[in-house]
This record gives sequence, structure tokens and C-alpha cells, in this order.
Amino acid sequence: MVSTTFEVTAYRTLWFGLQYDSETVEQGETVGNGALATVRWYDGEPVGDGHLQGQFAALKDVVGDMLDKSVFTPSTARQYLKRKLAERVGDRRELLIPTGESPFEKASLNYS
Repeated sequence: MVSTTFEVTAYRTLWFGLQYDSETVEQGETVGNGALATVRWYDGEPVGDGHLQGQFAALKDVVGDMLDKSVFTPSTARQYLKRKLAERVGDRRELLIPTGESPFEKASLNYS
């Protein structure tokens, strides 16, 4: 993302699609179904977010299992992903999640 002052902010895409993590999900939305987390860049490459990527992959695996066991509905699964991701990211980086009212909102830990 480039600001009006031409400052560049790099983001990692974190997709909420669960068809690879759940036996009951056949297809995931490809637009507006995920989050963006800031990432540091060094010498043209993203650095320092490997831990977050691993945590997010594990989170999706668990959520996929909960969908398969009917613990979560697709809606509650998405809310859980959003809440847990916001907890993992915390204040260390900016997390943006699309909403219906605006393209993105900054995530907070106050998900209902």
C-alpha cells in the first residue's frame, strides 16, 4: 500500500479459505475472505513473519477440524479465525480485515 506521501507499507495476505483444511468445505471465497498483516521488507524480500505464517496455518488446521466435527458453522469459523488472528498479531503489526461497510478495518480484540 502506498500513502499519499509515497510511503510504502508491505502486507502479507492471510486467506481464510478452508477447503484445504476441512473435508466438508468444498470452496472458499477468494475476494474479501482474509486479512492483511504488515510485514517488514529487507532487500526486496519479506522478513520476520515466518512465525505468524506458521501460527496461521496451524489455526486454519484446527478450525478446519472443528468445522468437520460440526463444532463451528462457516460463520462462527470465520469469526474465530478473525479473533484468534487478532490475538496472535496483537500490537506487533497492523492487521486489516475486510468488512461489509468499508473495504478494510483495523482489527481489534473486541470481536463479538
